[in-house]
Amino acid sequence: MAEQATSYFYYGSDEGAVAAAAARTFQELTEGTDGWGNETIDGSAATVDEAVDIVNRTISGLQTMNMFGGRKVIWLRGASFLADSPQGARSEAVQDALESLVATLGNLPPDTYFVMSAAEADKRRSFFRKLTAATESREFTAIDITKPGWESTLSALAVKLAGGFGLRFDSAALDLFVHRVNESTRQIANELTKLDVYLGPERRQVTEQDVDLMVAVSRTGVVFEISRALENNDCRQAVRLVNEQLNRGEQAVAIMRAAIVPTVRNRFIARLLMDTYQLRADNYRSFESAVKALPAEAKRLFPVKKDGTPNVYGCFNAARTCGKLKLAKARRDLQACAAADRALVSTGLDARDILHKLIATLTA
Repeated sequence: MAEQATSYFYYGSDEGAVAAAAARTFQELTEGTDGWGNETIDGSAATVDEAVDIVNRTISGLQTMNMFGGRKVIWLRGASFLADSPQGARSEAVQDALESLVATLGNLPPDTYFVMSAAEADKRRSFFRKLTAATESREFTAIDITKPGWESTLSALAVKLAGGFGLRFDSAALDLFVHRVNESTRQIANELTKLDVYLGPERRQVTEQDVDLMVAVSRTGVVFEISRALENNDCRQAVRLVNEQLNRGEQAVAIMRAAIVPTVRNRFIARLLMDTYQLRADNYRSFESAVKALPAEAKRLFPVKKDGTPNVYGCFNAARTCGKLKLAKARRDLQACAAADRALVSTGLDARDILHKLIATLTA
């Protein structure tokens, strides 16, 4: 049987997953103890002096045995000074303090355990390499929603976390949930908790209406909401959402290129492929398989995922809602988007008016 580690280090851009892993380890290590030897140290530091003081207090705690005997566990939680910042990893004083911490971990008193969590860590520094070598470490990276294929990755994560609550999503509900939340594991867990309480023990199936009612729209989720309004030809809703974003200081060009252009482009591609190759959007897997069988010139219409395969998620969503859309109308909509985009960047016309007129055209 492998010997249990005495030091654990969790870090990465997915702060919720980092915190959950550290809390789980801390709970496992402290289970059955009297609690007197356990300590949680807040790792938030605004200055170099604060960071050095936190590390020194951690070292002091690790070097002092439990005065009542038995196990001692220290959790340095949310250490902010491992990041590449003036008050963090760029400071020689902070680097020296962390080097001392690593040295301490190599000679812990008997029955003493250490857990450390951090959202960001400068991997270029020697202390980081030594820290990961001296601990059982794990990195949790948030899903990059700017990369093609993020929807399926985030869907898999949402389904996995929902399983912990005993919740199951309808396909439409999962799609809406994924686009409303952001990539943060913490927010996903919070929204699932709300759904769990709302549904109660008697109902475990999550519907689209449940998500629409209970799940908050993140900043990135607004893009999907605008897209959904356009796909449903809901001019009033699309204008309202665009106005909200403009009133919050979002740039009209950013709204155009993040929410409107991709939607119109996907609808054009979906209509073209459905008319030319008789593609059907009955379910995602069959649609994806059908796309893989398309000729090379047709596949070039899709963005490409990391593995080189077409990313068909956006087109599939468009195909589900463009049943009555004619190809000629889809082409005119694409041309209207191009004209509106040019007007936004090359004329002095009112940006809000340009977007409103475009939305009216697209939903007509």
